[in-house]
Amino acid sequence: MKKTLNSALSVLIIICLILTCACSRRADEDYESPILHMRIADTDWNDDVRESINGLLAAYGTDSKNPADKPYVVFDFDNTCSIFDVEEQLAIYQIQTMAFEIDPDELGDILLTDLSDTEKDLTSFGYGNGSFSDWAYDIGTAYTYLWDNYGPFNAGGLRDDVQEKIQKDPEWLEFAAKMRAMYSLVYDAESSDVAYPWVLYWFTGMKEEEIYDLAMRGFKEYKDKETEKVIWESPAQISSKTGVVKYEWTSGIQVTDNIYELWRAFDDNGIDVWVCSASCTGAIRAAIDTFDLHNYCKGLLAMTNMTDDTDKYINKYDFENGCGFYCEYNGNWERMTTPTKAQTQGKGKVTAIANAIAPEYNGHGPIAGFMDSTGDFNFCTEFETLKLVVCFNRADRKVTDGGGLIAETAVYQKDTLGYDLQKANDNGDTLYLLQGRDENGLRSLRNSPLTLKLGEKDEKLFKNEDNYTQLKKMIDDKMSVKEIFEKWSIKQAAGENGFEFDTGFLTEYSGYHSHK
Repeated sequence: MKKTLNSALSVLIIICLILTCACSRRADEDYESPILHMRIADTDWNDDVRESINGLLAAYGTDSKNPADKPYVVFDFDNTCSIFDVEEQLAIYQIQTMAFEIDPDELGDILLTDLSDTEKDLTSFGYGNGSFSDWAYDIGTAYTYLWDNYGPFNAGGLRDDVQEKIQKDPEWLEFAAKMRAMYSLVYDAESSDVAYPWVLYWFTGMKEEEIYDLAMRGFKEYKDKETEKVIWESPAQISSKTGVVKYEWTSGIQVTDNIYELWRAFDDNGIDVWVCSASCTGAIRAAIDTFDLHNYCKGLLAMTNMTDDTDKYINKYDFENGCGFYCEYNGNWERMTTPTKAQTQGKGKVTAIANAIAPEYNGHGPIAGFMDSTGDFNFCTEFETLKLVVCFNRADRKVTDGGGLIAETAVYQKDTLGYDLQKANDNGDTLYLLQGRDENGLRSLRNSPLTLKLGEKDEKLFKNEDNYTQLKKMIDDKMSVKEIFEKWSIKQAAGENGFEFDTGFLTEYSGYHSHK
């Protein structure tokens, strides 16, 4: 009996082995395995954005049956990854802590670096009276007083008790209000290639790691603060050339959990994440580390200054040797060796990506871009490889801003062309999408393309009626994406463009999908 049972058991085992082998063959040949890699799921994403990103991950990530060459994506940082501008917040913190390595007798010349006409009257811009020379004189006079009474200053900044004391001195408010206001005045009065690197000259005399440390302190200070508007006003009793200057700035920065989830998903799916920012390298490295994004980022390109023979920043942009950084998984940063050869803003972002990133990927461009403004328009429209672009909607971008035109195009693609990721790509287009945000409290994204501006109750899609008028023209004329970008990105005055308002933001444009 025992022998019979053993024989029967042996037969059953053989049958099971045969069935197992058959099932294994069938699994290898016919069975489509389930998704093994991460998708984004946070409910704060706009549904269209979440669906399209997950479609991109499926099409080009590790689970793809026919993956392309190693894919990568490129993010702007300020007002894209972060809600509000980390470089601007750093400028505030630098002033508050008086973290400068500039001697008083050098400050005036540094503030006037590369400005086109230092004697031109700029009162019409509404910041204060007089020329750039007048601004530099007032700021330098206040700085000298503060240096003599509370300094000398250095990259480490003042102790907390000295900060409290200096900020009660009217001369500090004279310096603070005018230093920060001059930053905005330069941005308004000068071309972007002059304005963008200008604030980096505040770091003259510092080393790269000193800037990084300063930024780390500042971002940790402001990331947990609820958003508020703060006004600095220079004292009327202080005699000056520019007069009383009143400047309002926004307090608080945030990188939401959505961005952490997104970068992690790209990394998990074998898609490299790069940052290309118009802020300085030290600030962006610090922001990535402050918000724990380091392990999901391949590297960054950002603005770089030349250094002296002691490796300290001087007030000159580095076109020849300025490089980005690789993110090492162990938490370290490694300086790249391939120069960007460009300022990392506007068309310079395209040049920088082509020079320093694309060669690592057999020369091809990114498959996705993430943006918010004019400074990102070129890199988010020119690469033919782009399948998807997400524009983080600040809802304050006019028709004379790249973010405004992209926002209109995103609405046009969805509501008029009926695009989703597949249809846009099948038609040879990049899919453009809007991601809304809430600027109040500790700041967050929203499951909507619309944004809640700070202190406002009604959500917004566009800046004003001009955006809707331009959108209607797209619809009426049945324009292609190529026609939209190549016609309305170029600056045109009211009348010559068929509108009663100015349009455009570029003087020249290489063209939609012009870079292979």
